Amino acid sequence: MKLSIRSTTNLLSGKFGLFRRLSYTATPPQQWPENPTKINKVELCRKLSEVGSTGQKVTDVLHNLTANGFKLDYADLVFCLKRLRKYHRYNHCLEILEWMEKGSVNFRDHALRLNLIFNLKGIDEAESYFFALPPEAKKPFIYGTMLNCYCINKMPVKALALFRKMEEMNCVSSSLIFDNLMSLYMKVGQPEKVHPLVQEMKQRNIPLSNVSYYILLQSCGQLKDLAGLEQVMEEVERHSFLKNDWKIYSTLATAYINLGQTEKAVSTLRNLEGFLDYSYSFDRTAYHHLISLFARTGNKDSVFQAWGKLKSRFIGCHNKSYLIMLQTLSKLDDIEGLKMVLAEWESRYKSYDIRLPNVVIHAYLMHGMLEAAELLFKDTISRNVGQNLWYPHICFMDYYLERKQFDSALMHMEAAYSNGWKLCSDKLGSLFEHFVQKQDTCGAEKLCNMLKNVQALDSKSYLWLLQTYVAAGKEISGLRQRMEEDGINISFEHEELLSKIDRR
Repeated sequence: MKLSIRSTTNLLSGKFGLFRRLSYTATPPQQWPENPTKINKVELCRKLSEVGSTGQKVTDVLHNLTANGFKLDYADLVFCLKRLRKYHRYNHCLEILEWMEKGSVNFRDHALRLNLIFNLKGIDEAESYFFALPPEAKKPFIYGTMLNCYCINKMPVKALALFRKMEEMNCVSSSLIFDNLMSLYMKVGQPEKVHPLVQEMKQRNIPLSNVSYYILLQSCGQLKDLAGLEQVMEEVERHSFLKNDWKIYSTLATAYINLGQTEKAVSTLRNLEGFLDYSYSFDRTAYHHLISLFARTGNKDSVFQAWGKLKSRFIGCHNKSYLIMLQTLSKLDDIEGLKMVLAEWESRYKSYDIRLPNVVIHAYLMHGMLEAAELLFKDTISRNVGQNLWYPHICFMDYYLERKQFDSALMHMEAAYSNGWKLCSDKLGSLFEHFVQKQDTCGAEKLCNMLKNVQALDSKSYLWLLQTYVAAGKEISGLRQRMEEDGINISFEHEELLSKIDRR
């Protein structure tokens, strides 16, 4: 049985609420020109990827292309969907999907659709779509996609139940399925369950993938199993396809570091560095790992050596590389190195990225360099970047909280909220404790009013407010009503405090 466009659309609208119901009368099917020109899929993907910076909609780009005589193949559009998904552009994927269906293109990749549903709307919507599919549409890879959703969502019970179902269907023959389960066990803190799965793969004659070995090495590191780690590497050496994988060396070095085997970690990193020197792989991420791992061994000279090699090997150094280097130097407490690298980036960047000065602002404040941090923050604000301006305010807030300068801390907290910062209870606790000690009900109320501009006060915030009034010995009317209006479940502790301050 083949799903119609309308039935497929209904599955994703109405009950599941992911895709809005599509109108087939408002937008007629696409009418191709008599002699359409096929656009290269890479060029198509480039045009769609630029949507984020141009302010256009994906559908606008697609309509313009077809209006100008270009034919868009189903396979090419799916290629673009997968490429955009790789970069977490899920809303743009949705726009492509809707445009295809409005043009009477029956989207047949249920596994891809299921993955998009999961990433856009979560596990409940994904489950609903999966269970609503007719039996003939549930191919093995659909089950594999659903298993992946459970594993990402850290749901071992449901993941194992689905795995057993897949076994009954005789469709457990891929290392990817086991890799998902092994990854799940690592996420839920059960690394001891990884090795039995590897043994099961070998019994079934399922070859281990690169990812299988990454996870196996990680589990040995987590379990402090040095002998197991060495045994896995002996096995790795027997596989030529693994010897040319830099991630194997990176994962091994990380495991050695976790085991406190610094010398072995450094030796492994030297091997990785030599491999990168003579390899044909141009992967900046490999150098990012090399820099970060050398830093974890405390080897600053090697960090700068790897940094120099990264810059010499690639034409132009991206913001991401500078960010990694700055974060590394911050962990090494190298203030002079931070200044030098930031100045180098500021002299050559193509697009301003506030994350880089944010790292340096945080490092300055951690070292008590308030004036330097304020100057850098003012420079950042002067660029009108409008990106993550809440983060430096949080850094300043922490600085002032540590020094018990609560008025300044509250000022920066308010600025952070106005710039999109989300509630963080540990920061609130420090401020409310200050108001309780100072018996400052005005300050506590000011903080509550500020919080209410962002979201309703929760039970804990009201508890702190009540404690402030009790400490000050002040009565107040209407506080119980405020709590009820905000939907607070008034506990015994709340009642006890209210009885001391509630003015009838």
